[in-house]
This record gives sequence, C-alpha cells and structure tokens, in this order.
Amino acid sequence: MLAMQTTAAVLLTGCILCAQDGVAPAPRVEAIAPTKSAAHAEKRKDKYTVKVETAGWVDTGIPLVAGDVLTMTAEGDVKLADGRSAGPEGSARGWRDMLRQFPMPQADAGALVGRVGDSAAAVPFLIGRSATVDVRYSGHLYVRINAPVELFASGSVKLKVQFDRSQKQVNVESHDLAQDLAETLPLQIFAQIPRRVEDEQHRPGDVVNFALIGTEQQVKEVFAHAGWIAVDKSVDDAIVNGLFATLERRAYLAVPMSTLYLFGRPQDMSYARAEAIRVAAVRHHLRVWKTKFTVYGKPLWVGSATHDNGFERDERNGGITHKIDENIDEERDFIRASFEASGGYLSAAYVTPVHPVSKAHTATGGSFHTDGRILVMELN
Repeated sequence: MLAMQTTAAVLLTGCILCAQDGVAPAPRVEAIAPTKSAAHAEKRKDKYTVKVETAGWVDTGIPLVAGDVLTMTAEGDVKLADGRSAGPEGSARGWRDMLRQFPMPQADAGALVGRVGDSAAAVPFLIGRSATVDVRYSGHLYVRINAPVELFASGSVKLKVQFDRSQKQVNVESHDLAQDLAETLPLQIFAQIPRRVEDEQHRPGDVVNFALIGTEQQVKEVFAHAGWIAVDKSVDDAIVNGLFATLERRAYLAVPMSTLYLFGRPQDMSYARAEAIRVAAVRHHLRVWKTKFTVYGKPLWVGSATHDNGFERDERNGGITHKIDENIDEERDFIRASFEASGGYLSAAYVTPVHPVSKAHTATGGSFHTDGRILVMELN
C-alpha cells in the first residue's frame, strides 16, 4: 500500500476551546509536502517512439510534467490467447471477458492504454489508435496492452508520442493559489466534527479520517478524475444497472454500500474503487458528508474511508458483512495518492484532533486501528 511522505510539521498551539476549569488543548496540524516526481522536462525530446509487445505495464522512460498536452498515435496488432486479433483500439468484449481482470475495465480487450507513473492509485486512460491527453500529474508515461497476462499471446504495437506545442498547456499547477493549510486552517472547526460515524441504531462505527475543501462540483469532479465511482444508492438501482452492464458486457462496479450517519443524517455521497469480479468482497470505499462549515469561503466536507478485503460475521445479527483492513490509515492515504495522481488538490495537511481515536470497532464488530489523524485537502 502506498506510503505518505509527510514533512514540515507545524504544531499550532493556542486556545480554541474554553472550559470552566481552564483552557482545553488545541488540535495539531502537520503540512504535507507534495510527492516529488522523478520526471524532468529539461532534456526530453519533442517526439518519441515506443514498441509495446508485452502484457504488463511498460515504463517508456518518457518524462511527463503536469500541464503537458500529448498527441499519441499507434499502429500494429496483437493476438489474444483466445484467437482474437486486436489493433490499438482493441477488440469488442465477449462474455468470457466478464470473468477476467482488465487493467482498464472500460476499454476493449487488447486496446492500448496508458497511465502516468507507477502508483497503484494512478488511473489508466485509453490511447487506442490516437489520443490527445492533458497531463495532470508529473511522472513517466507507462503503457500496456489492455489484457490480463494470461490472455495476451503475441504481437506488438508501435506508439508515437509528441508534445503538442500548438495547444495551450492545461493549468494544473496552480499551487500558488493554494492556502498554506498548516498556517491558515481554522482548527477550531475540527473540534466540532464528531470523531466517528454511527449506524441506524446509533452504534459507533468508522472514524472520520478525511476532509475536503471545495464546492460540490469540485468534490464530484475530483473523485471522477481519480477513478472513484459513485455507487448505486439502492438494491433496486443495482439490479437495473447491473443488468444493463451485463448486457453491454461491462463490469458492474457500483455495488451499493450500507447507510451510515453523521450529524444525524445519512451520507451525502458514496464512492468506491474496485476491480471486476472481486468487487463484491474487495474494494476501496468511502462516504462523504457536507458540514455546516466553510473554509476559505468554500464548503467543508468530511468523510470516512475503509478498505473491504473479505467477509466476516456481523455481531449485530449474526449475518455476513464485509471485513475491513484493520489499518485504516492506509485507505485514508490511498485517497490522497489517487487525488494527487489526478492533479486533484492544491494543498494538504493532517489534523490531529484533541481526542484522537486509536483503536475501536466498526458498527458490525470488526476491529481497526489508526493514528487518529484527519487528512485535509483543498481541492483544485
């Protein structure tokens, strides 16, 4: 799982809560430095040609910098193990493909796909025969054939990459507009955010472990760019959408999640990232609530994120429920990594509440542990 690189810890002290017998301690904040990319644009060429002839991800060595605009063209054919031939645009999915794990579930079998960097949180994009790509994150260009290793047989695709100087670069490096969260974040707000969410019977469950500063549109866009899917809200929705996905031979990944409560109401948004087939048991998932607070003139949203990795007994009723990875901090940090890989935030910091949670149980009885910090991100 991805590790966070945290530097420049800044401890803010002072009075934010007053009690009759004295002054309560304040939450703490730590700035998070952006991950430094190994990509450098100074010595790169204007054009590159890459041959792709394996099933796994290939590091092209081409350095990309956030804001680049790429034009890419590809030619060639690959043969799949089931006898199909596919050009760079891929071959239409068949029924058997629904039982396979594809690097990019939305693309056809054998299509040429790419991503920026080797992070597990990076979201693949379709190249096909031609594509224009706005780069939102710095790193090397990785490419591959969209097929499981066991499905790739032979063949190769030649990819040509050109940096498009004729188009205006995408403005994703707007960090000069970002607030210094370690210096300006109003910590008194976090003293008023509940530490944990509840189920319908008011049993305490998951912890609040991330917060977002941005408009509703920004929240929805950053999740979409970072590869998160808004899940279906009900079983009825799941039946209908799952049926359409099946008929279109697409993976159904919007499996609903249970309703939990914060501020006395259900989550406003629910998102997940998962792989086909495994989605029923294993997936990244989170819930988001809008708060009554604003920060820098924009709404503050808070949420709870955990990673399902199997099933276990629900201690409330003896039924079967999802089991989560006990180290929930890894899921919190995965959110940041996915947002960073999509250029989705301007600045980030950790806030440690006055009374952080360290060990507890979910509403269904599963155990978890955490350092208690809340990840706060100002959205781009």
